[in-house]
Amino acid sequence: MDVAEEPNAAFRLTGLILKNGWVVGERLKTGAEAGGSGGFFSVSYAVSKGGKPAFLKAFDLVKALKSGQAAGRSLVSILGDQAKAFAFETDLHDLCAGARLKRVVKIIDHGEVYVPPQGSEQISNIPYMIMELADGGDVRGYLGRNSVVDIEMKLTYLKDVVLGLFQLHGVKIAHQDLKPSNVMIFGEGMAKVGDLGRASRQDSASLHDHLPIAGDRGYAPPEQLYGHGLDNWLDRRMRCDLYQFASVVVFVFFGITLNTALYEKLPADLRPPYLGGSCASYNEALPFLLASFNSAVTAWGDDCPEWMRSDLIGVIRQAGNPDYTQRGARKSLLQSVPQLGLNRFVSDFERLILKSKLEARREARVSS
Repeated sequence: MDVAEEPNAAFRLTGLILKNGWVVGERLKTGAEAGGSGGFFSVSYAVSKGGKPAFLKAFDLVKALKSGQAAGRSLVSILGDQAKAFAFETDLHDLCAGARLKRVVKIIDHGEVYVPPQGSEQISNIPYMIMELADGGDVRGYLGRNSVVDIEMKLTYLKDVVLGLFQLHGVKIAHQDLKPSNVMIFGEGMAKVGDLGRASRQDSASLHDHLPIAGDRGYAPPEQLYGHGLDNWLDRRMRCDLYQFASVVVFVFFGITLNTALYEKLPADLRPPYLGGSCASYNEALPFLLASFNSAVTAWGDDCPEWMRSDLIGVIRQAGNPDYTQRGARKSLLQSVPQLGLNRFVSDFERLILKSKLEARREARVSS
């Protein structure tokens, strides 16, 4: 259930000085407020210390409480879950920092700040995390602000994203909420995967493990939208990440999400309930989803330059297949112990980046 966002203590951090000398600056528009797909219980700020800028994520406990109470939950259980969520995410980031995952956004600091209450407010202590600042913002905003982003740069960002997923999977973490607003741009030549608030860890329980869809439903894979339960970690978690990565690829190059392409022409009786449909069976809908997918991918291929068509469309076909059992790099799926082969997708993008450089040189010679 969606809960209306109302200003509370989490919205009044501007001007405060936090422990370790961080100064809170302006509140930042993120998620639905910035034209994206929405977010969960947090408010964002710019912060700085000694001239070093960073990004602050404050937990909006009031919104979390209202959402939980609307679902009939007790105050104690809601606050307990928020405390666990805070600890879980900071622990994940500590793990990522220890493993030196260079394509995952880092937490620099975290803590809790007292905000003087107003009126009848009951919550005045706000937990927060401070993360390294993506000076280019997220990829959705970056592409929106820059009408011309060359192909090489787009390929570089996508290579970094799949590398970030490969690094996360290597330490048994699945992101679960990968989307354009969680792809962060650093400088002019690097992207990182951000926001592990909905992540799952293979060797320990998280608050979101029981949910059929842990992240944004707009980017959820078909098996989740149709309620097709999966228990296997690779199928349920890692293949979800791969589908969401394919949707990011499609968004960066074609300005549309994979789910929009799959469902926009599907008859209502074959759509999942989330999209107003009446079809409850993934297996029943799958042949039609595959047809929609193949039609969309063919059209995208027609829009691609010839030199990149085979490689880019190949990645989309392998990573975004509506049939989760076929989702992954083809050669890796054929191994005696099937794997997703994210390292192969990294290599695919490295090859495409090289091709883009050669193509740019060719065009420069022609124009001269």
